[in-house]
Amino acid sequence: MQSREPFVRLATLGDLASAQVFAARLGAAGIPARLHGEALGPYRVTVGDMAATQVWVGRGDAGEARRLLDEAGLGGFADDSPDTTPRLGVPVPLVFGALAIVALMVLIRLLLLL
Repeated sequence: MQSREPFVRLATLGDLASAQVFAARLGAAGIPARLHGEALGPYRVTVGDMAATQVWVGRGDAGEARRLLDEAGLGGFADDSPDTTPRLGVPVPLVFGALAIVALMVLIRLLLLL
């Protein structure tokens, strides 16, 4: 039975291949890892900042995983933030724009009912 400890972001690597190789290295050391990023989606973006892939590990394995990250020469990619959930990456202006459109549609609908 797997433990249900939360995963924390260990590193953000520049491309999917590097992240997959490092996740395999963690797996070989007995540390389960998860990958998150645009390059894993249905419309794979592998150019620029959108090609970055995050490596996540269980909170209890983070120390050992950081040691392996440093040994692999990837310590410069480590994330020091205490994030415990992946972000969707939706820009704030886009959210406000969508809310404004919905509010406008509701207002128009109400005016048509009068």
